[in-house]
Amino acid sequence: MPDDGATQLGEKRREELLDRVSRRTATIGQSIPETVEVGEETIELKSFVWETKRQGVVPPEYRERVQSVRSRLKRERDRRKERLAEADLTVAEGERLAQSIVGIDRAITALKSLKEPDLDEHKHEQTVKSNKRWVSFLDQLR
Repeated sequence: MPDDGATQLGEKRREELLDRVSRRTATIGQSIPETVEVGEETIELKSFVWETKRQGVVPPEYRERVQSVRSRLKRERDRRKERLAEADLTVAEGERLAQSIVGIDRAITALKSLKEPDLDEHKHEQTVKSNKRWVSFLDQLR
């Protein structure tokens, strides 16, 4: 009997979908969704990720926004995964939900791969180098 998607999601299929979204390799070959609903907000996810990636590194003015989006995506992913694990869903709803989780994971992975310059660390390194130069200079004067 073919599954028309209106059938209730059985425990075996639910476990298969949960396993799929939990695999590290789940995002390979997956695309980033155009948009994602997080609470009341619609995030233009694909354009945000590509615009940010185009910069090469996260510019200071984007840093907070990237961290905020990443954090909200992780919370939304967890909420959707919990729904997949516990809610009364049809097979079609479960599969759509699993696909949306993988898409969110793909976006999180893309945002994690961005280099964020650590400005405090850079400033500290410059101070240390400057102090070493001064100590070396003072040693030469002795």
